[in-house]
Amino acid sequence: MSFLKAGATATQAVEAAIRCLEDKEITNAGFGSNLNIDGVVECDATIVDHLGRSGACGAVAGVKNPISLAKKILDTSSQPLSLRRVPPNILVGPGAKEFAEEHALKIVRNEFLVSRNAKDRYLRWNEDLKRAEARKRPRTAYSGVNWSGQRTSSPGAYDKAANPANTVQLRDHASAILTGTWNEGQPDSPDSGRSPIGESASRTAADSSASPASQPPGNRSASLESTERVGLGAESPYLASMPLSSRPVNDGPASCDDTEVHTGDGKIEYHDTDGLGISCGKVKRHHATTQSPVDVEQVADMVTDTVGAIAVDLRGNIAAGSSSGGIGMKHKGRTGPAALVGVGTAVVPEDPDDDFATSVAAVTSGTGEHMATCMASSKCAERLFQGTRRGPGGRDIPEEDEHTIMESFILDDFMNHPGVRDQPSVGAIGVMAVKKDLTGIYFYFAHNTDSFALASMSSTEREPLCVMSRLGKTGRVAQGGRRIRLG
Repeated sequence: MSFLKAGATATQAVEAAIRCLEDKEITNAGFGSNLNIDGVVECDATIVDHLGRSGACGAVAGVKNPISLAKKILDTSSQPLSLRRVPPNILVGPGAKEFAEEHALKIVRNEFLVSRNAKDRYLRWNEDLKRAEARKRPRTAYSGVNWSGQRTSSPGAYDKAANPANTVQLRDHASAILTGTWNEGQPDSPDSGRSPIGESASRTAADSSASPASQPPGNRSASLESTERVGLGAESPYLASMPLSSRPVNDGPASCDDTEVHTGDGKIEYHDTDGLGISCGKVKRHHATTQSPVDVEQVADMVTDTVGAIAVDLRGNIAAGSSSGGIGMKHKGRTGPAALVGVGTAVVPEDPDDDFATSVAAVTSGTGEHMATCMASSKCAERLFQGTRRGPGGRDIPEEDEHTIMESFILDDFMNHPGVRDQPSVGAIGVMAVKKDLTGIYFYFAHNTDSFALASMSSTEREPLCVMSRLGKTGRVAQGGRRIRLG
């Protein structure tokens, strides 16, 4: 917000916000990212400006801040090259790193990007892989001896913490790799087995505890809304960011003074009691999922998130970006949705003939390969821009309620997509979007993951509004948002 108030562009603000998140060990972006199968941090990042132009990098190693590399690629993509060559807007692997070196971006050795927690996860997951490979062999060949011929040990402290009740088979990372059920915002250790994952649980015995995209029965969604009147759009920058989360979180929600309003459609809205119309942005206690006590180490392990940001600057221009270290133990060179325009990040530009000057930006995280199948961020942004949802027969129908659009996007456009619904891996997605027009700035989010952490701030606010949204036990989609009215 300091950047925006000083007159920075929306893309500069997005870069600054994501750089802060990349430098934090607790996020799965930049320093502290998941390691690939070779023990190397390879990151993805994208930034898109108000015209829909983009810069992106994928599977790049040794770059301290991948979002800065994406921003540099965006900036140079509009500069002409000799012989009418077309400048790139996406670079991957060694070529991306060479480009970063040519433009004096900070390059570091791999060990300076590996946090202690990330290294511990990598070592444990290597052991998980060995056990999984051993389980794949006939029982007579295994017989208490692993694939390398060494004697197997009894379950250690890590296994016991991951499954304290010892009632279900462990959901280790190896089985997740073999069945393809983990996603960008994966937990760093096996879940504590607090909820089933429905039909998917029958597909593999090692996947009987909760997944990041667990789908409890029911159709209740949680809505968190607030409204505020601020000055003219040219004087009112706005910033929203998120460590995109798909993990169970065991911290208790903070209390606040909001008044709870239950609406007829099952949504819950919050309105402040002092008449200002500003939500404190905290989820009330009944939104938290109950779970059995877990070790401190396990809770600390469950913090790896893809990150994203959307900004509106003083000129009313919008921009979005995302950054991720991708799936742990991924194949070398795997490029995830955070590097793919229209999948992880998208902007629908303002049409010059539009009297309302509407533009939309969206950022997503989840099961990357599934999101690529349905072009997730692009589809969500287009839904909000056009005011439509998927109707009978797959045809678009008009829809004025943005909450319905967001819910339908997850349930119909994503989960019911033919390339997603019949796959053995579970579909997980979280999305945040900002719609801007002459009447105001509208912030929306929705997710079918266990949790989703977000923050937003306008130029008139002293501090950001933060929320840890949780799916809970009764709904398929949790969602919410806020409005910043201009006038």
